[in-house]
Amino acid sequence: MKKYLLLSVLWLVGFAGYAQGLRVTDEELDLVVLSMDLEGPEMANLEMKQELKLTEEQYSLVEQLNSSRYEQLQQAEETYALNPKQRTREVRNIHLRNDRDLQEVLSAEQLREYQKLEGRFTMRFVSENEE
Repeated sequence: MKKYLLLSVLWLVGFAGYAQGLRVTDEELDLVVLSMDLEGPEMANLEMKQELKLTEEQYSLVEQLNSSRYEQLQQAEETYALNPKQRTREVRNIHLRNDRDLQEVLSAEQLREYQKLEGRFTMRFVSENEE
């Protein structure tokens, strides 16, 4: 019994050591982004182009949408600086409008990948019944 316990512990230690050596898949993109002086929409454009494999036509439309979205977000931050509840509601509405616009540009698979990328995959998909 002690042999099995010892083997199990050694196996777990070996597996944990192996896992520490694994690389993150988008490390190259992170290095590219960090080496450039990008912020806001430019960074989002680059990441979306790489991760979603956008065509040139999609990229130009996404570029316009991201520029508009970041302007709206900045305006909402300034307008509702003293009202965090209203600011949160407005930011959410901006993201919902942007998602609706992106539905016209991206394929269903690209849209799912975008939502994963944004960390919003667990949220409900865009609905007409939003408050």
